[in-house]
Amino acid sequence: MPNTEIKLIATDLDGTLLRDDHLTLSPANREALTSAAKAGIEVVIATGRSLAAVAPQVLELPFLHYFITCNGSITTDREGHILRAAPLPLDTTLEILEHLTTMGDFAVQLYADQKMYLSRTDWEHRDFIHLPAFHLKTLFPSEESIVDDLMERARQPGTHLEKINMPYLTPEQKAEIKVWLAQRYGDRVRAVSTMECNLELTDRDGSKGAALGALCDSLHIPTEQAMALGDADNDIGMLQTAGIGVAMSNAIPEVQAAADWITLSNEEDGVAHAIHSLLGI
Repeated sequence: MPNTEIKLIATDLDGTLLRDDHLTLSPANREALTSAAKAGIEVVIATGRSLAAVAPQVLELPFLHYFITCNGSITTDREGHILRAAPLPLDTTLEILEHLTTMGDFAVQLYADQKMYLSRTDWEHRDFIHLPAFHLKTLFPSEESIVDDLMERARQPGTHLEKINMPYLTPEQKAEIKVWLAQRYGDRVRAVSTMECNLELTDRDGSKGAALGALCDSLHIPTEQAMALGDADNDIGMLQTAGIGVAMSNAIPEVQAAADWITLSNEEDGVAHAIHSLLGI
């Protein structure tokens, strides 16, 4: 019998819904989400990516109405209209960007106005600063993403500053940045990882868990009637907020510990397996 209690499914993309190439939506996962939508369940994407960088195969799904992006710092409808925002303050963003330039030779990305930006210097040295291959393939859709200066881009009037990302750090760099952030900002800046080597910074209210709770409130759906699926550090709050938190078998141990149920890996159609097993759809 189908589980008729669940009214909303929120799923992460990378390491969860998509294959390891960060592009492919499997037929099984597509069919499972489609069946859920046909059963009246609201399907929501919750990702660290910007809306502009959501995989085309996912954007093509006609039943998707809401997107939680940039780790929860912004929630939009599919046309990009902002429903909830928790941006980084400009002064905080500028101070962090300035400090990061003194800490070593690593790439820094700025997410602003639902796009990701990289400095021209980092772009020209992309072969030497370990930018992940999928970033180069999927997250830089146009020359507009490459700017002369990230701080100058952040200062543009009316800019919504969603996230700062360092896609490749050594363990020592990552630890040093987290210590500095905690000393300088306390809990005002959230630092989470979506990969072992990266670090992503948002406002403290820019979390997937907070965004999921707010979206459920706006849709008059109790969070107990939501199911969330994820694999990484930035998914923990979302899994704890939802009535059913599902971790992928490829998830880090902390995510699995926070989950109510563990499904198959993203390479084994774990999202579809969870929907079939837990919802009977």
